[in-house]
Amino acid sequence: MRNHLYKKNIDLIRKENQKSLRAKIIQCSNMYHNDIDIENKLIDLLVTELVMHGKDANQIRQISQMSQTLGLSMGLGMQYCDILEKASKIYDIGNIAIASEIYEKDDKLTFEEFEMVKQHTLFGYEILQQKDFPSFQLASVISMEHHEWWNGGGYPSQLKSTEIDIASRIVAVADTVGALFRLRPGRKRWSYSKILEYVKARSGIQFDPDVVDVFLINQEVIHEILMTDLETVPNAWYA
Repeated sequence: MRNHLYKKNIDLIRKENQKSLRAKIIQCSNMYHNDIDIENKLIDLLVTELVMHGKDANQIRQISQMSQTLGLSMGLGMQYCDILEKASKIYDIGNIAIASEIYEKDDKLTFEEFEMVKQHTLFGYEILQQKDFPSFQLASVISMEHHEWWNGGGYPSQLKSTEIDIASRIVAVADTVGALFRLRPGRKRWSYSKILEYVKARSGIQFDPDVVDVFLINQEVIHEILMTDLETVPNAWYA
């Protein structure tokens, strides 16, 4: 009975968060007439929502900068990588549908809680699909796929290899690096050398080997992106 009531409460929080965000997107869209203004203001809105829910603003910036750097190094083109930079700020918006208490747990998530967490990929996709801006469309794909693994062991669809969009494969690495470089309940911030070893070890398993190779080629640039923010603001946690 307790588990049933807990799940019901979490579902109510999710539905309220979804309803509130959709209303804000509509309101923001109606305030501007220029598509560029609407797109930029909506990105600002979603970033603000993520920060209010507990995500660290500097981590958002780090992931977007790392993603753009990796994309450019892979030869994806400046225009595409500018869109990727925007998309990788907002792809995780589905997290606002998950109760903060789940992310703030010191202990390992239960099976039921992890199943709830998985739903953030779908919710993010649905929210981002509301707008046809290139950044939102790319972010919706990343939202759905950034937890897929190169070997097919991820979620929610067990995609593998190049079935996973290149943007999602890039952000998967950037997202992991950004998360490991932050403090969070029950875990210290990893050293950069430890992160490098982890990413290398996950090549061909969790991560696209080509993205890992480019990450290692750019490891000094990536380290600078991470350290610049740590020098200017207190550490915060979020994964």
